[in-house]
Order: sequence, then structure tokens, then C-alpha cells
Amino acid sequence: MTSATDLPGRVVSLGPRTRSGLLSTTDVAGANQAVVLQSLADHGPLSRAELARLSGVTRASIGGVVAGLLEQGRLEELPVKSTPGRAGKPSRPLWFRAVGHFGAVVIQPGGIDVAVIDMQGNIITHECSPLPTQSDGFDDAALEVISATLSTAEAGLAAIGLTIPAFFNPDGDIVASTTLPPLVGSQLPTQLADAFNTTVVLEDDARALALGQRWFGQARGEREFTALQIGEGIGAGIMLDGRLHRGPLIGSEIGHTVVDLNGERCHCGLIGCWETIASLRWLRGRSAFAELSVGHEMTPRLLAELDRSGDEVARQIIDEYADHVAVGVVNLFHTLSVPLFILHGDVVGAGDRFLAQLRARVAIRAMPALKSAPEIRFDENGAQSAVLGAAAAATTFSLGVTL
Repeated sequence: MTSATDLPGRVVSLGPRTRSGLLSTTDVAGANQAVVLQSLADHGPLSRAELARLSGVTRASIGGVVAGLLEQGRLEELPVKSTPGRAGKPSRPLWFRAVGHFGAVVIQPGGIDVAVIDMQGNIITHECSPLPTQSDGFDDAALEVISATLSTAEAGLAAIGLTIPAFFNPDGDIVASTTLPPLVGSQLPTQLADAFNTTVVLEDDARALALGQRWFGQARGEREFTALQIGEGIGAGIMLDGRLHRGPLIGSEIGHTVVDLNGERCHCGLIGCWETIASLRWLRGRSAFAELSVGHEMTPRLLAELDRSGDEVARQIIDEYADHVAVGVVNLFHTLSVPLFILHGDVVGAGDRFLAQLRARVAIRAMPALKSAPEIRFDENGAQSAVLGAAAAATTFSLGVTL
């Protein structure tokens, strides 16, 4: 298993792990252990019997593999959970042994969230701070803010998860960002790795939300779902058959799929992107045009409050907003057949009536032949979702599993 301490002061990005060639006897043992660890990451905690059933081997075979992992300190047995009315000795679920605390760093336009989190998703420390939007001094200011929080960790950090709204290559070089230009060419990942002498795991912000949902949220055990982030921009972390969808550049730009050939020009330079009709930019522009109070400062939460107060214009806009979000959701559903969408970001503030409208409009737009629409939920982790996602990226790397 790869561990953070194997690669001190390094920057890595998550991605599929591949190997070629024949396996030695030692490799076979390691491969069998990897299967067990991956099964736990996908479905756990699990008993030996459940692991044997998933792996298609005897319980005795699994027992040998598990014994080695327990001896190495990579797994531990959780307390017995007896089943009423079931005869025989109750099984003890197996789970990953805690490898320490993780740093979680989330950089976004105008601010930075920093936290220390354990492997169960418990937040030890969490601080939010503003950040400059200019390139000059960006790295130094960010490192100072991050260090102030992460230095409070009582023990060394097993790894640090760093999530950013940007494109970066497998070597961790940040090559583009439509929402935070100072990130381009930033040396912050390397500086952070050197400062704490540990591995920094770099991940796209939207994709990290999906990892957070798998480890610590509503998608535990789900193999097909999308974590959809809607706020200043739109991004998606898409889990297919238990693995995050990844391209040659580690980014998620679903918000720049074109939904209106004659639409407005997006800040990315294209015409008619989904973001031009479903992000905060659209919501604020539409609210200002309708002369709603605080139009240019409008948020989904404020709009929902106006709707509940009986404002008919606000109700009309929130229904338009639901329809615009539905367009992109249905496109994803038709393309990938993902059955579950978990919504994150400012859109969650739009409230229950918006969610009901969104579900209804997705159902109307979905092909009748499919005879179903995807399930759509609001994220329940709230303000903690972003740092939990960063911690989940670090957890995934440190345990040597692939998600």
C-alpha cells in the first residue's frame, strides 16, 4: 500500500493505477491484499464472509489475506454487531486502521478553507479565511493562512488534500483556471508539501466532492452518482462503476457544455454554456433585470425567502432557475445514465420548493422511453462538504485504493 510517508514532500494527483507484466509470488500476495482493500473502500465495512462472497473465494482464503493485513496494521476489527434471531458467532466487520489525521485545503475565488480531519470524517479544526485575487503574493498569502491552521495538528499529517477550481496535469502543474487566474503557474502545492514534509494530493474541487460523498456522505456504497456543484460556476464529480471519471487533464468543466447556440458569451469565451443560464451570474442578472431588491447580490437562499414571502416575480425566477438546472442534469442523465445526483453549493439554499420543481422538470425532460428519472438530493454535509472532499482525496491516496 502506498502511504503518505513513502513520498515526503511530494505532490501527486489521483488517477487510475495501472501495471503490466507478470506477477511474482510477492506481487500475487500484494494483489490479493489490494482486492480486499478495494472491496472495503467500495462496500465496507465488511465481515470476512462478506469479503469472501464479493471476491468469489472461500472464507479460508480470505482469512489468510485478512490475517496479513491485520498483522501489518492496515486493517482493524470493529466492534461486534450481533443480529437478533441469528444463530452462531456474530461477525466482526473489518475496516481500515486509522493512519492519522489529514490536512484539508480548499481554495476558491476569494477564500480558503483549511481543516484537520480524521479518517472517520470528524473535523478536528476548521478555519475559513479570505485570499487575495491577484497573482502577486498569492502563494505566500495562501501558505501563511494554511500553515496557521495545519500547524495546530498535534501529530504529523498523514497527507494533505488540496482542492482547486483549475485544470492541472498528472504532475501537478496548474495550467488553467477560469474562476481563479492566480492559480495558473502557482507553486503552492510544492511549497505546501515542503513546508509539512508530507504528500500533497491535488484534486479538482468538484471531483473531490464526489470522493467526500463516497467516504463521508450520502453516497456511501453507491457506485454510480454525480456530485453536482452549482454556484459561481458549475462542476461535476461523476462516479461510474465505483470510479471517478477522469480525462487527460484533471478538471471537470461540465458547466461549459453548450446548451444555447444563440446564448450569451461565457467568461470562458464560448457562447451559450450551461453556466450562462444556471450559475449565480445568470440568477443575479435575471433578478436585477426584474428589479428585485439586492438583484446584483441575489443568492438562491435570498430568492427562496422572497418566494416564501409571496413575491410572484421571485417565484417565476426560481421556477426558471429550476428549469435551467434541469437542462444540464437531463443531458448528463441521457449521456451517462447516472441514477443519482447530489447537489452542492449555493443551489442548496434554493430550498425544498425549488428541489421539487427541479425533480418535476427533470422528469418532464427525460426521455419517456427510459421510464424513470434520476434521484436528486441536496447535499447534507453543508459547509463541511468541501473540506471533507479534500480529506477524502488524501484518504484515498494514503490507503492505496482507487476511486
